[in-house]
Amino acid sequence: MVSYLPGKYVLTRPQTDRPKVFFALASEGMGHATRAAPLIESLRTHGYDVEVFCGGRVADYLRKRTGPVNEHFFIPLIYKNNVLDYPASMLHNIKRLPSALVEAWRMFWRLRKEKPVAVLSPFEFMSAWMGWWSRTPVIACDNMHVISHGAMPEPRDDEERAEKRNVLAAVFWNQPVVDKVLITSFYQPGLKAGVDATKVCYVPCATRPEVLARKHKTRTDGPILVYQTSSTNKDLPGTLAAAGHQGGLRFVVYGMGRVGVEETGAGRVEYRAFSEAGFLDDMAAAPFVIVNGGHSTMVEAIALGKPVLSEPIRKQYEQEANAIGLEEMGIGQGVKKMTTEAILAFAARAPQLQKNVARHQHVVDNDALAAAVIDTLVEVNPEAAIPARLAPVTAMPTASPLPFAMAAE
Repeated sequence: MVSYLPGKYVLTRPQTDRPKVFFALASEGMGHATRAAPLIESLRTHGYDVEVFCGGRVADYLRKRTGPVNEHFFIPLIYKNNVLDYPASMLHNIKRLPSALVEAWRMFWRLRKEKPVAVLSPFEFMSAWMGWWSRTPVIACDNMHVISHGAMPEPRDDEERAEKRNVLAAVFWNQPVVDKVLITSFYQPGLKAGVDATKVCYVPCATRPEVLARKHKTRTDGPILVYQTSSTNKDLPGTLAAAGHQGGLRFVVYGMGRVGVEETGAGRVEYRAFSEAGFLDDMAAAPFVIVNGGHSTMVEAIALGKPVLSEPIRKQYEQEANAIGLEEMGIGQGVKKMTTEAILAFAARAPQLQKNVARHQHVVDNDALAAAVIDTLVEVNPEAAIPARLAPVTAMPTASPLPFAMAAE
């Protein structure tokens, strides 16, 4: 494997004779990393030499979880007061364009020289483009394609319609030509008219093994878990305090950049520094969770049987689409702005929503996702891939309310 340092790639471990897969991740936020780690480990277990490309905190996380990575260019996003700032994000990344072009050129020549079985691209633009130009099969594997290929409801207003257009443009430019699209979305509404079901299908979602280890240790008598990926949501503390005071609710809050306890009459709001084990223990004990709109945290909540109350980051339609999915499935709700009234009303509905979530937990299945990816590697490059019959993984479910091998519906 090689790792990128300024100006050159350097060898970090010996090359192998095993079939190679280039696995390049979008590195804005940690969601792709937590979902990718078990898949990377599965592919290596099944005989593939997986080269991982990512940057920032994602690279740090995967380096600890799965071994050496190739430090890779990525596009960070900038937020202000829980709103995505498009102009600031664009200006920041335009300045970094020369280094992106240099890395793209290096990746192109690595693809030509090393001839991997395929590029596996969870919404990472450079690997998808370079895979196409180097004539390497490209597999898109992410939840974003539910927006471009799924039979989703129409946007509810002009603002959502404009935001959806931005996401569709991002999907097009990130993954211009791919050989196969695997949609790893918990929300699986079928494919929209005109989508080729032989090229696009839904597959299960993956989550951290640490989450799955808590599936049989869940309760509902703990505090409500609140997780904010954007610490700029300045109105939330007051909203939680009011909900605690009026409804006697207890909250444990991660991601707000503060630590301490606020007593609110019969209620309580406790702010905690982030701890992976503590966070998952609190999620397993919560009656429901309050989050922004990130896909991975929602998947974790579903795996543990928790309804989700979501306040998507504004102007980020991917998160709004996730909230729409929660509502369509009857396992949660999205709100434009988190209010005391919304929290109290959701708390009253939580017992019924918990029953609904229990019927959808099959959408989270690490082994079934690995099996789908291994089958797809054989499909897109049968001469170079390891035959799927040699891969000893659990077979994908053959019957469920939301079939994974999706036909147009």
